[in-house]
Amino acid sequence: MTEIRDAGIWKSAKGKGRATPKGRQLSEEAFNEVQQLIKDMPLRRDLLIEYLHRVQDTFGHLGASHIKALADHLNIGEAEVYEVASFYAHFDLIKEGQTPPPQQRFACVTASPVKWLELMS
Repeated sequence: MTEIRDAGIWKSAKGKGRATPKGRQLSEEAFNEVQQLIKDMPLRRDLLIEYLHRVQDTFGHLGASHIKALADHLNIGEAEVYEVASFYAHFDLIKEGQTPPPQQRFACVTASPVKWLELMS
């Protein structure tokens, strides 16, 4: 009788192997969100900062899942996306399991301080 085992993806010897590849797994939800954000833009590597700005502006931060999704969409390494994002102070990088910062929305009022106080209350 032949024994049936879960062989995993890679197997070099009996009883060895992995069920999933190493590294962060691609989230289908994050991939679809990134795809929707950049669908009207040409898919070019030199537009990486623009893509990062769109994700940051939409979600208020750059999560690990969105970095992975963007890297996969552009067919570049996660490290490259992370390095570009971490170089600029504008981007809020959030690790897995970390609580993202609250999104801040500021209204610019130049008419009068009274109107500003009304908006703030």
